[in-house]
Amino acid sequence: MHFKIQTINRHRLTTDGAGITTLIGLAGCPLSCRYCINRYVLKHSPSREYTQEQLLNSIMQDYCYFVASEGGITFGGGEPLLQSQAIQEFFDRLPQAVSVNLETSLYAQEELLLPLLEPVREFIIDIKSLNPEVYQAYTGLALEPVWRNLNRIAQNGVQRKCRLRIPRIPGLTTEADIQASVSRLRELGFSNLQVFDYIIPTE
Repeated sequence: MHFKIQTINRHRLTTDGAGITTLIGLAGCPLSCRYCINRYVLKHSPSREYTQEQLLNSIMQDYCYFVASEGGITFGGGEPLLQSQAIQEFFDRLPQAVSVNLETSLYAQEELLLPLLEPVREFIIDIKSLNPEVYQAYTGLALEPVWRNLNRIAQNGVQRKCRLRIPRIPGLTTEADIQASVSRLRELGFSNLQVFDYIIPTE
């Protein structure tokens, strides 16, 4: 299966997983986040189609960096789960020494997430908010698919693979909202939680 890719950023350190990573920004996202940091790229930069071999050749130029730093590649977006089948196929082509991370909002059908729970090393999950009203106001969509996938991760016992990011969204979230989200996530067994101040992007 082919990939639809917006950007490829090499030589990233510690921001998208352990070691030196290459961030592969996949095209497409179901959300309409009010302060999306990738809004301009997603709307104005045409995506390119890569075959599995083309993408492999592109990232393998940094193979030595990956091995030396215990790094690898990170699929981001957009929403990479929309291209889950292509990612699954790509695992069969990668050397075992190259790890794969996923930056995701978890807004996708369960069948797109479940096959990736075992092979992905780290899930970097942008929660937005677990307050349904805030989530809908910020993304334009209902929270339910995200909550369902969080429960699936917990049921499969892979919470240790997850880094969950919870932003303070100006004009939308309160500290009470933040703490409520943190409490619900801890109840599901997630422990790597990062609360941070959201910086409104400018175009």
